[in-house]
Amino acid sequence: MPVFITKADLDKIMANTKNPSLRYLFFFGFHTGMRQNEITNLQWDAVNFKDNVIRVQITDSFMTKSRRERVIPINNNLRELLVKLHSRSSSKYVFTNPSGYKYHNDYISHQFKKAVRGAGLDDRIHFHDLRHDFASSLVQRGVSLYVVKDLLGHEDQTTTQIYAHLQNKNLHDAIGLLD
Repeated sequence: MPVFITKADLDKIMANTKNPSLRYLFFFGFHTGMRQNEITNLQWDAVNFKDNVIRVQITDSFMTKSRRERVIPINNNLRELLVKLHSRSSSKYVFTNPSGYKYHNDYISHQFKKAVRGAGLDDRIHFHDLRHDFASSLVQRGVSLYVVKDLLGHEDQTTTQIYAHLQNKNLHDAIGLLD
């Protein structure tokens, strides 16, 4: 069975993360479903505050896994976070270390795992699980697999179905409708 990260788990993970920039990055990952590499390479010119979207784009130094660009809408909470970060930033990257350089993926993975352990959560939880939970949460709220597929940047729904896990509770609730 897959490991799920609830909002309460995310709060614990963030509480066990000393670096505010990493806390924001973890929150961002949970609420966008973006791949870790996409987040670390996200630049300010890809954030459109007017239209409230992020463009996951190909640059000279970054190629998306799908080799296609996509747009991810941002909600009010993410917009507030991004406005706050942008007002403090002098880097072209959205998420940077205290020296202003973009984070390395290994460092993010290590710090995320350290926070998971500090929170006393299941040791099988990895940063990529934020992406799975993003997809699962949307599916559980009735969003079509087609829309989730586009948000995740998948070519077909077969891959998206791997991400769209249902918790046992959802399965029991579904069968309970027949009572």
